[in-house]
Amino acid sequence: MASFLSQESSTNITDQNSPEAFKQNIHIAMDHVARVNALARSSLSGIQNAYQAENSPAQTEADLIALDQTLHTLADFLKTTGIGACPLPPSDPQGLASDPLTEQHLITEMNGEVQLLYEKLKRIQESSGVVAHHLSTLDTRPKP
Repeated sequence: MASFLSQESSTNITDQNSPEAFKQNIHIAMDHVARVNALARSSLSGIQNAYQAENSPAQTEADLIALDQTLHTLADFLKTTGIGACPLPPSDPQGLASDPLTEQHLITEMNGEVQLLYEKLKRIQESSGVVAHHLSTLDTRPKP
């Protein structure tokens, strides 16, 4: 929590809606995400190795408490700055942010998602058409 407050208080930008403030907030959020990632990995490792002699349950507990606090801090920061609605770039396995995605990559990704949704909707419509056909054939049968 202290790192969040120290980073937030170090901002000397008067207009919180300026591009500079936005960039600074993104960097702070990315730092928080990297810390959450590191704490989550450390906690997971402590849990997975709980019965190993070199493992410290106290350290695992401390990591879990720090993870919880860091998650709450990150959530508050994302809410107060408004950048919580923005997508964060994916990170590599070490928790470091990767290069920003290009517009072409985003377009390709979006087209793929739209195509999958279209195919899903098409299957649903075809299935409902089959069901409607079966129901209509049941209605046209002579009743005994």
